[in-house]
Amino acid sequence: MNGLRQAFYGVRRAFEIAAVRYAIGGSWASTTHGEPRQTNDIDLIAAFSEPSLNLFLDSLGEGYYYDRETAQQARRAARPFNVIHQKLAFKFDIFTVDDEYGAVELDRRQYVTVGTLDQEPVPVVSAEDIIIAKLRWYRDGGEVSQQQWRDVLGVFRMENRRLDEPYLNEWTRKLGLAHLCRRARQEASGD
Repeated sequence: MNGLRQAFYGVRRAFEIAAVRYAIGGSWASTTHGEPRQTNDIDLIAAFSEPSLNLFLDSLGEGYYYDRETAQQARRAARPFNVIHQKLAFKFDIFTVDDEYGAVELDRRQYVTVGTLDQEPVPVVSAEDIIIAKLRWYRDGGEVSQQQWRDVLGVFRMENRRLDEPYLNEWTRKLGLAHLCRRARQEASGD
């Protein structure tokens, strides 16, 4: 088992032991649904309760670094925290979700095979949800991150005809992203 697979296996196993719903997001998800790119971490979204967070952390085992207090505070504030595989110096950014959209996003996750991570299918956020997430990061970062914007365009180009347009339109409207979604859709199609 290669190093990255081994590091991911430990995190996946901890999620399963703690019975926590999770999905891969971020650049790994946009690469799955769009254009490939390199990244030095894996973004994950997860719905923790306090007991399940503690069980998750306890189940990671040796070789992973985390700060329990930071993770607990992050869960309460719906902020991310990090788990680091020490041998590889590989980081897992775990975004805690506790709102309506986060629950829907986890309900819509899709199991796909991501060969560099696992030979078994893993949960990945949907194409629509990675567009929404990347648009949020783009907006919240002052609309200057060309990488986030390129990721959105890549997903639109690859998944264009397969996107659930009513879902995408509903949530981009609810989250104040409709104007960015329209702009990205137009740019991706060359209009």
